[in-house]
Amino acid sequence: MTDVDAVDRARYVGIDLGGTATRFVSTDAQGTVLRSKIASTPSSGTVGELGAFLVSAIDELRGEDPVVAIGIGASGPISPDGIIRNPDTLPAFTGVDLPAMLSRVFSTVCLIDNDAVAAALGESCAGAGQGFENILMLTLGTGIGVSMLQRGEPVRGSDGQHPEAGHMSIDGLAAPCYCGRDTCWEQAASRTALQKASTAAVDAPSNSSRDIDEMAGRAAGGDPSAIRMFDEYGERLAAGAATLLGVYRPEVLILGGSGAVYFPYYRRALQSALARLTGTFPPPTIAVAEHGEYGGAIGAAALARARRSPDMRP
Repeated sequence: MTDVDAVDRARYVGIDLGGTATRFVSTDAQGTVLRSKIASTPSSGTVGELGAFLVSAIDELRGEDPVVAIGIGASGPISPDGIIRNPDTLPAFTGVDLPAMLSRVFSTVCLIDNDAVAAALGESCAGAGQGFENILMLTLGTGIGVSMLQRGEPVRGSDGQHPEAGHMSIDGLAAPCYCGRDTCWEQAASRTALQKASTAAVDAPSNSSRDIDEMAGRAAGGDPSAIRMFDEYGERLAAGAATLLGVYRPEVLILGGSGAVYFPYYRRALQSALARLTGTFPPPTIAVAEHGEYGGAIGAAALARARRSPDMRP
């Protein structure tokens, strides 16, 4: 095999390890997504079983091609030494040294970071964040992931960990959270919250995103109750976003995760609620992540590529 062939066949794997689903992508050295896969995230299992879950998916994506680097974006907290510490959202993977495990299996480097960081870096490199230096990214999934990039670098706490800014108190009906807050933004405005509201409103609930799809169809058809449900969701999302916009003052607010798919239905309420508060922060551009629900995995692959190419931004 020539050096050119080796470069052409080099595969960078990105993994978005979420509380509900895990998304995988493989890319080439230029970041083009070659294959993708989604699977339910295991809620239990031995270390060996969890490893087999990840390894089999990676093997499926890479085929006969070599994996030269792996990136993981995971629902945090993640300790500075790369260990997931999230027993509430990722109980099976908490305490497992995934980078060491995958590095050993594939004889390559493996990096891990917060899933919102991975998604933000992916959008910054090749997505809705291109052209902006200061980006606030919200990933709306099982919870709410938050990442702030300043001049392309993620804001971190003094201990090196990523701030869990999805956990903040907001006004409204009780939305108790494992973090200890009685009305937590994550519980009130995540995609999970939107699904719960939709499931409660449909006639034949499936307890899945199909319930949101049904309510979206109703809203598109002018159903007042469906429109009101999305308006209320948009207002709850704005309640926390406004605080973050006031603190960070970004150029652009990017919405990602599976909850961003429904942005057209809560756009008006979100923008209206934020407009009432623009005296405390400059009105940002609001964009939907271009990479969709695979944004976290694509960003994780960008982490892997950056590790192999130190001069590459992010």
